[in-house]
Amino acid sequence: MSDLARSVGLSRATLIQRFGDREAILHHMAAFEAKATRAWIDTFPIERGRTGLWRFLEEIVESMGAGDGFSARVQIAALEARDPVMRHHAQERYRIVQDAIEARLSDGPDRREAAEHLHGVIAGATMQWVVSDGSLELSDFVLRKLRFAFDLIDERLTLTQGIK
Repeated sequence: MSDLARSVGLSRATLIQRFGDREAILHHMAAFEAKATRAWIDTFPIERGRTGLWRFLEEIVESMGAGDGFSARVQIAALEARDPVMRHHAQERYRIVQDAIEARLSDGPDRREAAEHLHGVIAGATMQWVVSDGSLELSDFVLRKLRFAFDLIDERLTLTQGIK
């Protein structure tokens, strides 16, 4: 908690007085992150179809950068797995991103499944990167994994739905 207080420029006592205990602070941060995700996603134009969807996916993945500090994200994910309030906010963030992906997919009955799958590839690839040899930055590693899944999903939707 002292590290957090220092990073936001407050004393530990002020932080506790304002938010309460560590759990309350984490819950507040999780709620803020969900709202910030919504605001950020809403800045992107909705371009439907292959090109627009890939452009959007590239943008969100490239925002991950080299992966500096990603270990903190892994620790937060562990907390989200144990804490129902944090899990709720994580699910909200996931829904926001999945809805944004779905909005950019061409029409078809498998849009939601495709959106969830693409998002799952992003999330899974970040975990694979954690144990990789480090030769690629996080965003490059994830984009490589995502491109493969993107092409498979695009091919499936095109062949089964006649969508281009």
